[in-house]
Amino acid sequence: MTESRFASSIREHNTGLVKIWMEAVRADDRIKSDKDLSDGGLVDHIPVMLEEICEHLERDQPPSSFSIREARVHVYLRYQNGYRGRDLVGELSQLRTLLHDHLTELARKSADVTFEDFSKGLRLINQYIDEEVRFAIAVYSEQPQKSEA
Repeated sequence: MTESRFASSIREHNTGLVKIWMEAVRADDRIKSDKDLSDGGLVDHIPVMLEEICEHLERDQPPSSFSIREARVHVYLRYQNGYRGRDLVGELSQLRTLLHDHLTELARKSADVTFEDFSKGLRLINQYIDEEVRFAIAVYSEQPQKSEA
């Protein structure tokens, strides 16, 4: 199952992927809230979120609002710490791009990965991140608003 290979690669490169993600977030001038976070505070739940994504890839199961536990905690803590919603979405966009690039490179190097396998893996990753964005919209829009100056 190709999705297992994708999951294995993400696990194998977890630390490096998190580092690349952190550097991309720090370099993105559109993201402002990260300036108030230490590296540890910025990274916080990303390694475990990558593990949740791997679990979905291995099970070949689309994520649901109940199966993205770490992503929900990530959103809620960002909200509680005054992180702007648009910056959270920017972080997730960086994560999506990073994982797409990683899987693209893996597929390019693997002759036995079909377009359908590749597409299915990317779809699961997109669904995971989309579920987190949906949860973030609920948290940010349904909670008493904080100042986003």
